[in-house]
Amino acid sequence: MEIPQPNLLLIPAEDFWSRQHNEQRYSTELAPLGMSATVSCNDENILAAVALSEDRFSRARSNKIGSQPCYIRIAVWETQTASLPNNLPERLVYSSVGSSISISAGEWGHGFADLHSREATIFIAPELAASSGLVSRYFVDHYLLNFLFAEWAMLHASAVYNVERKRLLLFIAPHNTGKSTTALRLLRTGHTFLADGMALLRLVASSKFIVGGYPTGEVKLRDDMLADFPEYSGPTVSVREQKKTVVNLHAAHPDQLAEELFEPEQIHLVFMERSSEPNSTTVPLALEDTLKRLGQNTLFWDKADRLENNSNVLEQLAHSAQSQRLIMGTEIAALIRTIEEFE
Repeated sequence: MEIPQPNLLLIPAEDFWSRQHNEQRYSTELAPLGMSATVSCNDENILAAVALSEDRFSRARSNKIGSQPCYIRIAVWETQTASLPNNLPERLVYSSVGSSISISAGEWGHGFADLHSREATIFIAPELAASSGLVSRYFVDHYLLNFLFAEWAMLHASAVYNVERKRLLLFIAPHNTGKSTTALRLLRTGHTFLADGMALLRLVASSKFIVGGYPTGEVKLRDDMLADFPEYSGPTVSVREQKKTVVNLHAAHPDQLAEELFEPEQIHLVFMERSSEPNSTTVPLALEDTLKRLGQNTLFWDKADRLENNSNVLEQLAHSAQSQRLIMGTEIAALIRTIEEFE
């Protein structure tokens, strides 16, 4: 017997999975470090968070970088939750299994991503959605960075660039050693500021690198250092149980920011240490020591294949860059002279 075909769709009255509410009505595109990224959402206010993220990544002059595109979907729940706690970033839980990574903000939201397909889905409460800064930094940025790490090597560093000499300085050291303040002091002398967190590198030829950064145009200063930089102000955030001020350099130094990818002719790896002596000194580093120190300041992953590209790029960097310990004295002017005299 022939089964009659229905001439109408029977739509259930209840939107059990909230698919109708979560429908992605809005969309925007950005290109962090030249990677094509599409972000869609069901709430137009989320686009403000995406715009904040876009400003924190280096840009490419063209889309010829060759990165696999990524897609991020964001849905804001209908239901209200409790007010956001002041320490929400400290409550975030990061988890991973295989190629899947997740970020949980408890009752205020969670996100999931697959690193192979480069697709992320984020569900957040209205209270979290109202905080563009939190959505941007702790959800959008985290997923964009993890997608980029498949093709870009990463170093935890503060970085400045001498445009005339085409020389990149990468300051690498434990927290609170003085990476950020040293970078800002060099900015005062005319250097271009790249990043105060991550330097991202991609090998384009033997000993030739494309370099970008994250976050560009932004620096965090401890309260005890603000007295040395009275021209700066900004919101306060908690970083490893410390209070720091986030300074927007886009406003203070719009013409001294390295916001586009570039190819330096010289790269200096500067491993910083504090000293109570007034003068600053440098000590060249052997290749083996350089590689060990780079390994302590880059990505962590428990699967060798995930680290292969990162390790290859950093090994080439260690061979081609000038590498030295910088024993930082207490005399600031002498410290800056020592750095500027690097060959």
